[in-house]
Amino acid sequence: MKGSIINQFINFFWTILCFTPVFYYWMDNGITRWLYVFIMFSLVTGVLPPNIFKYFQISYKPVLYEHLGVRFIQKFVQDGTYINRAMRKNNAGHKVVNNRANAGKYMNTIAMYERYHFICFMFSVFTFVYALFNKQNGAAVFIMIANIIYNVYPILLQQYNKLRIRRLLRQTQ
Repeated sequence: MKGSIINQFINFFWTILCFTPVFYYWMDNGITRWLYVFIMFSLVTGVLPPNIFKYFQISYKPVLYEHLGVRFIQKFVQDGTYINRAMRKNNAGHKVVNNRANAGKYMNTIAMYERYHFICFMFSVFTFVYALFNKQNGAAVFIMIANIIYNVYPILLQQYNKLRIRRLLRQTQ
């Protein structure tokens, strides 16, 4: 229970921090039809067939993700290193991915996170381009930085996690 509360706090913190530039941009510039168009196109990317997402995988070698700092980021996110360590310490029954059944469930969770962050990524990119088009370069920079923190790194983290789970599954065959 304690871990889920901490996870929700972490989600809330990162969401508020990184959505603020996008939210402020649209509130400051007025809600236009483009906002709705961008939301619609972003949501459409979330219903792409699962096999499409394999084309966005930047590498099939975990070491590239590690060089990009994914293991560092992994410490500070929902179900990250610190949260899992605390949950295992306080709850001996805390589930880890240590068998095929847990791995399959976790792969579904990874797919859900990846889709969510891809939708948010696309919306932020559309907003970034729109801000540049309207010559609001400062806002565009803040939007892109927030997009990298909130969406790019979590997508990379999910890709990295998929590679780790696949390796675990190959070892348990």
